[in-house]
Amino acid sequence: MANPRQRRKLRSGSHKPVHHSRRAQKILKKQPPIRGPKVLQEAWDSHKTVRQNYEALGLVASLNPTASGGVERPLDRQGLTAGGSSATPEASSSSPSSGSGAIPKGYGRIIRDEDGNIIDVEMGEEEPEAAPEEEEIEAIPNPADDDQQAGWVGLGTHPRTRQIDNSGSRVVQVLEHLSESQTGRKRYASAGEVATLGRLVQKYKEDVEAMARDRKLNPNQRTAGELSRAIKKAGGFAELMKRS
Repeated sequence: MANPRQRRKLRSGSHKPVHHSRRAQKILKKQPPIRGPKVLQEAWDSHKTVRQNYEALGLVASLNPTASGGVERPLDRQGLTAGGSSATPEASSSSPSSGSGAIPKGYGRIIRDEDGNIIDVEMGEEEPEAAPEEEEIEAIPNPADDDQQAGWVGLGTHPRTRQIDNSGSRVVQVLEHLSESQTGRKRYASAGEVATLGRLVQKYKEDVEAMARDRKLNPNQRTAGELSRAIKKAGGFAELMKRS
């Protein structure tokens, strides 16, 4: 049951629901800022969608070749004739057809005389089988012609019709240069892990297999590979020997 105050408010003529102004609605729908390199922020067009911006910059919006909901593709008229039929020519009617007197392959014809005696047997001519080395090798299909593989071999939804301007290629070059110049972040081991590894190295030197079998100094039962990576992260055997 509703609150009596709320019921009085609904019956009252002075009460009106709050309507946001158009400016407030625009602020609520305002797109978030692009967080990325400066060159990407400058080349980003807020009037385009994310996919359109990626295609204009020469980038791939998604690694999935089959986009959900489908993608609108331009009409390709090169593969159609003037009448709208396929350009593949049909088999010519002038090809030699099997006449009424021809014997099909795998069948024969018995020739008899007037008395019904067999005088001859005519067999159908068998076509010579092609040698294995003479068989034609099928041409390798072009992945760009396949609808599902086209997204993997090119940028954008339709590789044949995409157009990348000079600004887009420049952005790609700058992004590639930034990715090459950046170095990985160096990781450091914690003080407790360094102390645990130091005790193992002091007892077993560089025998990682023996460290993995020790249940007291290796309570977490780390494998030999995990211990090797942890020792490398902590600075190596020599550094741990100095600290211990």
